[in-house]
This record gives sequence, structure tokens and C-alpha cells, in this order.
Amino acid sequence: MNTTSQGGDFGFKMSANGLAYDVAQRDVNIGVTMEMMPFPFEIKMAESGFNLAMPVSKSDEAQDFAFGLNLSDFTMSDIIWSMFDPAAQLPRDPATVVLDLTGKVKMLVDWMNPEAAAQMTGSPGEVKAVNLGTLLVSAAGAKLEGAGDITFDGAAGGLVPGAGNPIGDVDLALAGGNTLLDKLVAMGLLPQDQAMGARMMMGLFTVPGDAPDTLKSKIEFTPDGQILANGQRLR
Repeated sequence: MNTTSQGGDFGFKMSANGLAYDVAQRDVNIGVTMEMMPFPFEIKMAESGFNLAMPVSKSDEAQDFAFGLNLSDFTMSDIIWSMFDPAAQLPRDPATVVLDLTGKVKMLVDWMNPEAAAQMTGSPGEVKAVNLGTLLVSAAGAKLEGAGDITFDGAAGGLVPGAGNPIGDVDLALAGGNTLLDKLVAMGLLPQDQAMGARMMMGLFTVPGDAPDTLKSKIEFTPDGQILANGQRLR
């Protein structure tokens, strides 16, 4: 295996205030050759990385947490593509996955204290709020995007155990989804009945977008416990 890159960054912080990682690598090239594979396995990424920040100390107040993932311009060699798409029906544009989550969590235990961790029987904390700053998945000609804000009321027996009922909304947008389903069926990678089921689910949760083969959805969580998809009640 050979790997090269144009460098990167690694950050780590640990204190009573929290634990944090921030890792990134740029212009990544990976080549693998194995006896059971008659060809080299090669992938490239313009950037790969993740970040994580979380509290570690018990507190009566909610504290910040964060999680992020970035895999930008991921590409594979044509030999790999040809294994499952020999007719080149799928677009081979670079793929990207980006996730940016932040929020608030109330820690119930000093979970890095061995004695406290040994006595822990449930979750170490209660999630109070989640912000989806960025969701982007772009691959094979389709693109999913999302953003939203959710808080939790902490009610016992709520929709989310240990957090209560969610309140807020999430906006989602999908482009090229139906075209991708059609191509996967034509390639024999997805049975027709499963593609039909996926379209039925999209029809339940989405409405047509402004351009051809685009869908959008607004999922709302109301204070009285309802869940709405584009104004239609689901719960």
C-alpha cells in the first residue's frame, strides 16, 4: 500500500472543560495491490477529515458539543468503477460527503472519572439541542442537502428516550434521486420492487422541487408532539 498527501493538521485538546479532536489531510492518494486482486485499488480525495468536541464533566447546565465530517472530491480508478458499472451508466464525478453537527448536552456524570464511569448505568448525558448546520451527500449524479435546528423538551416518556420530544424543523433537498434509481435498476444493482418502495417513501415525505428531478421536504416537530412533513401530519 502506498499513500501520499500534501500534508494535514492534527489538533487535540483535553481538560476539565472538554475533549476535542480536529484532524484534516489534503490531496490524499491511496494505492493498494493485493494478491487476490488482479488490479491496483486506487482512490483519491481532495480533503478528508473530522472534528469532535464534547464535554466530559458533570454539570447542571447544558454544554456545547460538535461533530463534523468532510470527505471532499472522492474519486476511484476506472478499473474499480468497471467492476459494477462496466457500461459507465453512472456519472463518475467526484463524490463529496460533508456533515456539520453542533448542539447542547447536559452531562450527568464525570464519564472520564473511572469510579463514576463504573457506576454509570444509562446514558452519560441528555441531549438538549441539535443544529444540523450542513448535510451534503453528492455522488453518482445525485445530491442530498439538509439543514435544521431541533431542541428537546426533556419530557419523561417522550419520543426520544432520555431527551423528550423534539421541537423544531429540518429542511431537506434531493436532486437526481429518481434518475439514480432508474440507473441502479437498469444495472441490476437494485430490484424493481425496492426502487418502487423507495419512490413511495419519497412521495410520502417530499414534494416536487423547482427543477426537474428535484424533491424537497420540511420535517417539523411541534411543541404538542406532532410530526409534519410539508404540512401533512405523520404523527
